[in-house]
Amino acid sequence: MEYDTFSTLKAREKLFVVIRKEPPPHRNSLQKSFSTILFLLHIIGVDVAPDPDFVHRNKLYERIWKSPKYIFSFFVFFILYIQLNWLIVLREKRKEAALFFILLIQSSAHVCVYRNRKQIRMWLENLSKIADVLQYKGNSGKLKIFILLYFVVFSLLVVGLMGWHFYSGENAGALHQCAQSSIVLKMFNDPLRYCSVIQNIMLILFPLVLGGVLVIFTAFYSFTCIYFYLLYSRLNSLLRHVNDLKECHRLILAYEGIVSIMTALDDQISYAAFITVVSSLAGIFRASFVLIFETKISSMTSIYYSSAGLLYLAVFLSATLSASAATQEGGIARDLVESLPGKFPVHYKELKVILRKYYRREVVLTLWKMYTIERSILLSASGTLITYGILIATLGNVQVDN
Repeated sequence: MEYDTFSTLKAREKLFVVIRKEPPPHRNSLQKSFSTILFLLHIIGVDVAPDPDFVHRNKLYERIWKSPKYIFSFFVFFILYIQLNWLIVLREKRKEAALFFILLIQSSAHVCVYRNRKQIRMWLENLSKIADVLQYKGNSGKLKIFILLYFVVFSLLVVGLMGWHFYSGENAGALHQCAQSSIVLKMFNDPLRYCSVIQNIMLILFPLVLGGVLVIFTAFYSFTCIYFYLLYSRLNSLLRHVNDLKECHRLILAYEGIVSIMTALDDQISYAAFITVVSSLAGIFRASFVLIFETKISSMTSIYYSSAGLLYLAVFLSATLSASAATQEGGIARDLVESLPGKFPVHYKELKVILRKYYRREVVLTLWKMYTIERSILLSASGTLITYGILIATLGNVQVDN
């Protein structure tokens, strides 16, 4: 009996553990719920979504469908080039250097996600299979609507922040510095026009590229973690009431399937999650510092930095709370799985061998394998922001006194 059960488990395990070489050609139920996220990932060059049927009818359609990854890559390199030029020609280097660094690390996170696009599609496929095994129906319609509302709110914030840059007039100083730069004066007959064009391009592309990469990846990561949490919750509910050995085997396999996908996700895109959290904390710090310590700012500037702070705070909370919830629920599932041998005394040794060999894995989501995402990260981040804010404000006051 022990060997038959073990063989059955190994055969079924392939449903979750074996990595397919080619992703499925058609959408599954989870991909339909994530259709908005997958489409926006496609817009920023991460072609995760399966090709629509009409794409293969005409070569022109196929080229149009594949064009976003080339267009967005061009935008990323172009804006990095422009920001580097802006850094060279302006006298004030600190702000421009910080923006260039943020663009650079966000671009590296985007490359990380792009390189794992096939794995992302495979993860969604396998999560959908596990949902079928657990007979988890959920409500895909509500999930899809919630995702759509998420993007509508974030899009309005990004567009509003972009519009403020055009009409605030706070970039006039940078434009004047650029026009007076000796490098620009030597290269162009009309330096003011050149600088104005470059600045307008930056004001359009910077929030679209940076905001697009940040918000879209955050949405994918957050809602994937939410789905992990929902599957774990369903699994835990079934584990608490399991009284059949075959059902027990099925739930163990489902647990192993979720663990395998969660491990792969953390291995492949924990760097992108780290960059997202760090960037959001930097944005929160910048907005909070201006609102608290800058005394001579207009009401429009206050509204701008308040909106920017809310945007970055929402990104930070979305990524960290969803990941910590999935990790916590996964820990409960692990404890319940390990308690299964006690529910079946006749098969105690058999189940114990299986759990010791294959199912004693504690999986957590991390930030670049350095920091486990738990709820305590909220306290750690708050303390760090307050400490650095007070430190920088104190140093600024000392410099003013001197």
